[in-house]
Amino acid sequence: MLFLKKIIKSLGFSIGILLGLTLIITILNYIGIIGTTIVDAFSYITPFIALFIGGLLLGKESNNKGWLEGIKYGLICIVIFFIFNFLAFNQIFNTKSIILYIVTLIASILGGMIGINMKKNDD
Repeated sequence: MLFLKKIIKSLGFSIGILLGLTLIITILNYIGIIGTTIVDAFSYITPFIALFIGGLLLGKESNNKGWLEGIKYGLICIVIFFIFNFLAFNQIFNTKSIILYIVTLIASILGGMIGINMKKNDD
């Protein structure tokens, strides 16, 4: 139950970051400050940042093996992304999505590893 609580907290932060960054980028694009190529680049960078911070928070709350916590968190997020892409956009798999899933998994693993090390420095 404690693990589920930590996962939900990290997912909440990640979803908040995703929505916040998406809103900021959309507003900047609407105003005309940034172009569509930058928006396309941020569509790949935003999930990386969100899962990294989510893995970081999860790693700070776990006791050991931050990389394992990052893998669990990354796989949960990838399943959520996959279900969303399948239901909303009717996409199953293509090369771009597989690369994006692998990069986001690596981001959550790195976040978990750095988070566990930050926890040990805080004690």
